Amino acid sequence: MMNATLISQEKTEVKFSFEVSAEVLETGLAFAYNKNKNQISIPGFRKGKVPRKLIEAQYGESFFYEDAINHIFPDEYKAAIKELDLDVVCPPTLDVEYIDKEKGIKFLIDVTVKPEVTLGQYKGLTVEKVPAEVTDEDIEAELKRVQNQNARMVEVTDRPAQMGDVVKISYAGSVDGVPFEGGQSDSHDLELGSHSFIEGFEEQIVGHSIGEKFDINVTFPEAYHAPELAGKPAVFAIEVKGITAKELPELNDEFAEDVSEFSTLDEYKASIAGKLAKEKTERAKQLQGDKLLDAAVANCTMEVPQVMYDNKIDSMMREFEENIVRQGLTMDLYYQYLGTTEEAMRENFKDTSIKSVDARLMLEKIAKEENLTISKEDLDAEVVKYGESYGIDGKMMLEMFKDEDRKALEDDMLVRAAMKLIEDTAILTEPAQ
Repeated sequence: MMNATLISQEKTEVKFSFEVSAEVLETGLAFAYNKNKNQISIPGFRKGKVPRKLIEAQYGESFFYEDAINHIFPDEYKAAIKELDLDVVCPPTLDVEYIDKEKGIKFLIDVTVKPEVTLGQYKGLTVEKVPAEVTDEDIEAELKRVQNQNARMVEVTDRPAQMGDVVKISYAGSVDGVPFEGGQSDSHDLELGSHSFIEGFEEQIVGHSIGEKFDINVTFPEAYHAPELAGKPAVFAIEVKGITAKELPELNDEFAEDVSEFSTLDEYKASIAGKLAKEKTERAKQLQGDKLLDAAVANCTMEVPQVMYDNKIDSMMREFEENIVRQGLTMDLYYQYLGTTEEAMRENFKDTSIKSVDARLMLEKIAKEENLTISKEDLDAEVVKYGESYGIDGKMMLEMFKDEDRKALEDDMLVRAAMKLIEDTAILTEPAQ
C-alpha cells in the first residue's frame, strides 16, 4: 500500500514524500541484476552466471540501486501523486531519504502543480455581436478569386510589362560592383506584384518591354538571411525576355458549369453566398467567443507557474516544426530564410501561450464548479470520430484507445462544454453605429 505524505505547499510548489516497500524494492533489484548480469565478469564464473549476492559483496550493496530506482520510480510516483490528488505540470526533483533492503525506499519530492483558480463572472457576460452578413462585394471577390484560378496565360508582345504579368527575365546582381552568390539567373519567371523578390525590385520592371536591358537599384533588408548582404545597396542588370498575362474567363453560365456543379451563374452565385454565410457565421462566433473568453479570464485570479507557459511554448514549437518538416524543410533552413532564430520564435509565441494556458485553467475550473460531465456514449462517439479522421475504423479505435487517452479526450470535451456554457449565457449587443 502506498504511503504518501504532503510535507508542504507554497502556492504551486509542493514537497511530499512517499515510501516504497522492501518487496517492491526487491523487484527493482531483480530487474537491475538481470539487466546488468551479462556485462559483469568475476573470475571463476561465466558472464551472466555470477550470483547477485556475490556481485553485491564484490561491488557493494548499492551497486544495483540506481537501475532499481529508475525501474520502480515511475509507477510508484504516479501512484503517489494520485493518492495526494496532485495535478503536476513538470517532471519532479527527487531525493532519496533512505534505501534499505529491509525497510524499502523513502523518496522526497519537489514538484510544481497547477495553480488555484478563483473564478469571477463568467455567465451573463456582454459581448458586441460581430456582423456576419454577406455583401455583393464578398461574392464578387470570391468570383474574382475563382476566375484567377482558372485563368490561362497568354503571351504579350504589344505592350510593356505591368503588375500581374509574369515576366521572364535574366538578372545579375552585384554589391559595390562585385557579384554575389545566388544573385544571377539566365531565365527566371517572376510574377509582378507577388513580392517574392526584394522590396522595390518588381516595381522597377513595370513599364519595360521584351528585349530591353536596364539596371535596377534595391537595398537588402536589415534582417536579410545572408548577413554579408543585409542592409546593403545592390544593382541588378536586367533583361526582359518574355511577358505573359492572365486571360480571365468570362463570367457567364458556361463559366459556372466549368467550375462548379451548377448550370447557371445565378445558381453558382447563390451557392457562393451560402458558403460565405456559413464561413462568416463561424468566424463571427469565433471572434465573439474569443472576446468572451478574454473577459472571463480577466475576471479570474490565478498565479500561473512559468513552467506551464514554457511547456505550452515547447508544444507550439514542436507542432510548428512538424508542419515545416512536412513541407520538406528543416527548422535551420526556415530560420535562415526568414532571418530569425529559435529564441525569437519562442518570444513570438509568448503572448499566445499565456492566453492559452490561462483560458484552459479557467475553463477546467468552470467545468469542475458546474459539475459538468461527459457521458460514456458521447466520449465513445468522440473516440470514433477521432479515429475516422485518421482513416481508422471506429470499433478498432475504441479498442486501441488507452485509459489515459480517454481521460485526455474527456478533459478536452469538458473544456469545450465549459466554453459553450459561457457562450450560451452571454448577452449579445448590437454593434455601435
